[in-house]
Amino acid sequence: MGLQFRKTKMKLNYLEEKPEVYKLQQLTFPQVTFAQLVNECSNSCGVNTAQTKAVIDALVNRLVHYMEIGHGVRMGDFGSFKPTFTVKVAKTLEEATEDTIRKKKINFYPGKAFKNMLNDLSITSASENLSVQE
Repeated sequence: MGLQFRKTKMKLNYLEEKPEVYKLQQLTFPQVTFAQLVNECSNSCGVNTAQTKAVIDALVNRLVHYMEIGHGVRMGDFGSFKPTFTVKVAKTLEEATEDTIRKKKINFYPGKAFKNMLNDLSITSASENLSVQE
């Protein structure tokens, strides 16, 4: 099925003439829960649910461990995770301290499996009904 969208009409109220514009808005669906994912993985590989959950929990634990000490982690065709941070620019060398760090984050770089999925992902209109946003 892929991604679905609807056409949306909206006013740009921040502009003086308040023009009407159109955009595509992605429809969202409920997220798959961790329990659902564990059950599906368990069923597809013939291992019981407790063992599947234990392996996933151990994998997450090791990912966290290596990223806590500054390593990026490559997971084959799945992709890579890399801990990083963003900083404010300092005007002098002395001002460039840990206090200039704004945000710590984890970057995810999709691997071959996700890149292939994105290339093949269909995008379709849910309906031709127009939704209006003010």
